[in-house]
Amino acid sequence: MVTARFDAVAEATDTFKKLFQKRNWLVILPYAAGQFLIGSLAGVFALALYIALFSQVVTRAAPPSNMTPFVVMFGVGLAIFILFAVVVFEFVYAWTLAAAEPIWTGGDPALDRGLRRAAATFLQLIFFQILITLLAIASLLIVVGPIIVAVLAIYAPPYIVLGGRSATQAIGDSFRLASENLGATLTLVLALIVVWLFAIAAILLTIFIPFGPVAVGCTFRSYVALAIERFYLLLAPHAGAAPIPIVPETSV
Repeated sequence: MVTARFDAVAEATDTFKKLFQKRNWLVILPYAAGQFLIGSLAGVFALALYIALFSQVVTRAAPPSNMTPFVVMFGVGLAIFILFAVVVFEFVYAWTLAAAEPIWTGGDPALDRGLRRAAATFLQLIFFQILITLLAIASLLIVVGPIIVAVLAIYAPPYIVLGGRSATQAIGDSFRLASENLGATLTLVLALIVVWLFAIAAILLTIFIPFGPVAVGCTFRSYVALAIERFYLLLAPHAGAAPIPIVPETSV
């Protein structure tokens, strides 16, 4: 196991500060766009369900004796919605990773370049998601198997989006990188869990504020992308020299 030559706790903490420096907050926009798409589809789905129920009430039609077709239609619609949400968030995650890359060298987020890069690697990302789901299912023989798979595969999306690796190569590279730097990776995972808990609390506090929970959710997901990308850039062998410090040192 390789010992990371940086302060993992400081990196995880300072990445959150990085999100609010200069124009870096723009990396929230891909998730905002994804949230809008998913919210729009959810609205259409809810409206269709409301119309179906409302028509039953207005016409005072008796409930059909066989509810199976309605249950099947609802299940299919829900499955399509979930699949759409997964695909959208997979794409915007890649978009965020690619767009955020310049900020680690002092530049601004490149949303246009990130969008093109996400589109170019999208099929590999979907293939990765399918493979990792199958691995997680296969690992159910061990109670914590899916958690182990998720932790070991944490660097796979950056390997695909930033490193140009295929889905299978990225999984292997991520498993190797995470296991060789287990301490730093577990610190990263712990930081994500802590921020996730704070995000839940913030969502509950802003639930009655228009778009408050959406803003909190987009901020949390953007932090996840930036933190994973930061650790990937620091740990991946091909990354070369470590990126510039997140928080510039001040001279006294």
